[in-house]
Amino acid sequence: MTTISIKKSLQSVFTLLILLLLPVSVSAQELDEVILKQDLLFRNLLSKKDYGVHGDIKKLRVTHSNFGGKITKYYETIFFSKAGIITKRELYREGEKEEMETSYYHYSNSKLDSITNNTHTAKQVFTYDDQNKLVKMVSYGRYEENKDEIDEEETFYYNSENFIIKSVKSTNLVIECKYNKNNQIVQTKSFSTDNPKDIDVTEYQFRTLADMPDTVITKRNGKIQNTLLNKFDAKENTIETAIVFPDKTGRTTKNSLTYDHQNNIVSNITSNNEGKISERIQEIEYQ
Repeated sequence: MTTISIKKSLQSVFTLLILLLLPVSVSAQELDEVILKQDLLFRNLLSKKDYGVHGDIKKLRVTHSNFGGKITKYYETIFFSKAGIITKRELYREGEKEEMETSYYHYSNSKLDSITNNTHTAKQVFTYDDQNKLVKMVSYGRYEENKDEIDEEETFYYNSENFIIKSVKSTNLVIECKYNKNNQIVQTKSFSTDNPKDIDVTEYQFRTLADMPDTVITKRNGKIQNTLLNKFDAKENTIETAIVFPDKTGRTTKNSLTYDHQNNIVSNITSNNEGKISERIQEIEYQ
């Protein structure tokens, strides 16, 4: 074999190795901005930012305890790629007989194609247009007997800025929303096509460019149901929420937050006048 033939053979092997490695290398892949910039009202939690954490994070383990009446706990572990995108999620609820549910996130061409799990049920499949805009989400049955049947379909519509302004579900639920000049959602309106005059409206007021609104007003058929007033710490995380009803009564909950060396929350204890309501512990494994 000549030197040239040997070089060509080595190049072919090298190229083949690269091609074999690329499909399984999620770590180098980024999700398209059009997908990630949509509000969580319309999409799944997909990035470390969605979970309120930052930095080179490999794994996030969350223990959530509720103290209302009987104490309940659930454990959630989220695995991230080097690009900060979710690749796997494990969920276990204390006291349940079922095994831990593991969800797998499948990506290609900067898009989330589907989410499957170890029970082979509740699969979600995503369809996009040629601009990488999510146009349809299909969810399948949660039980073995209906795992291949469509449980729900949701179709999405966009404005000229490529933000979702409307979603329509196969259950006849319609959600419409409006944005301010900073592309923050300032109003959502939801209704069923079976009874379009019965309308729920939520209004959001922002003082800053932060993701969380300062004030949230909920209305039903034009009448105010309640108003939420949020307060934040210097890191823009919620430390107090007051809910006020039309008769001026209300209640307040407070969050006691603890941060690690990278300013990620590792503990959040929520309480009111009667005591502790819940506790969220976050164990973060950095890359």
